[in-house]
Amino acid sequence: MITKKQKINKNCCLYVSDFHLEMILLPYLKRRMNNSEILIYTQNDLAESIKTLLDRTNLNIEDKEKILNIKYWDNKNINKNKNENSKEYTIIINGNKEYIKEINKKIKILNAEVINVVDCYDINNCIIEPSFIKSNYKNILNTENI
Repeated sequence: MITKKQKINKNCCLYVSDFHLEMILLPYLKRRMNNSEILIYTQNDLAESIKTLLDRTNLNIEDKEKILNIKYWDNKNINKNKNENSKEYTIIINGNKEYIKEINKKIKILNAEVINVVDCYDINNCIIEPSFIKSNYKNILNTENI
């Protein structure tokens, strides 16, 4: 069996609330929407909070609809979300360390040339050492983007 060589870009995001996470992700997602298949895996359902946030932003209606239609602000089944035609994936993973580790193991089944991963950590619920970030991630996503 021949498999594609994958380039996996690992980034992380540190946030203090669901709204803070979503505000950090909005510009990043908007930039990636047209070039990448976007999948969002969250341990907690963010569907309602992203709707509320988008109602309060000045994004155009088309961009808001694209963001709301991303698979899935509340789904956890990576096998169900595969798009065999996608050359690039952007995957947002939000949850505790165990959940993030579990989803990261599963992304290897995606048949894509480039996979951009953003692991999102709530700093109120876990301790993230700077050495862990330095050894595991290329960049840190923040309100100014990467």
